[in-house]
Amino acid sequence: MNHIDSHYVSAIFRYFKELAIKFKNNTWLIFLDDKHHCKIREPGHPVAAIECEKQVVITTHKIFTVSDHNFTKCSLIPSITMICNILNNIEGSFYQGQVNIGLKDATFQASSLLRHMTELYDILIHIEKHHPFLMLYTDGGPDHRNTFLRIQLSLIVMFVALDLNYLVAVRT
Repeated sequence: MNHIDSHYVSAIFRYFKELAIKFKNNTWLIFLDDKHHCKIREPGHPVAAIECEKQVVITTHKIFTVSDHNFTKCSLIPSITMICNILNNIEGSFYQGQVNIGLKDATFQASSLLRHMTELYDILIHIEKHHPFLMLYTDGGPDHRNTFLRIQLSLIVMFVALDLNYLVAVRT
């Protein structure tokens, strides 16, 4: 699939990786992302995992009673934080490192950068080695859109709380 911005995103990611390699010994390279909502069914009440109006095979004389997957009362959101192992050159895969997974209740724990930064802060303060550079790479969701003032304030708080010298936040 070609997107109008694919070249721009590819170039930004390449520059991002090159900068991380250059300052490898002083840098935390972090990837943040929330994944798809996982629907949770109620006890004794199954949820359909199919698209609406699709046919399903069931046995004769059985009534197929399930809830539509769009109308569950509860869902969980896996929130992924990966502290990347920075390589010595740009040719290798940067998708390896320490992965932390948090589960959030979609109703009571809304996704926000303040929540992400709080979780990331908790992870980073428990790592033995402190780095003065923090590089964040995120998707384009509203909880990472660095043009929003609340996002900028969360990043400033992280900068001060971790006593950083350099912070880069890339959103694609």
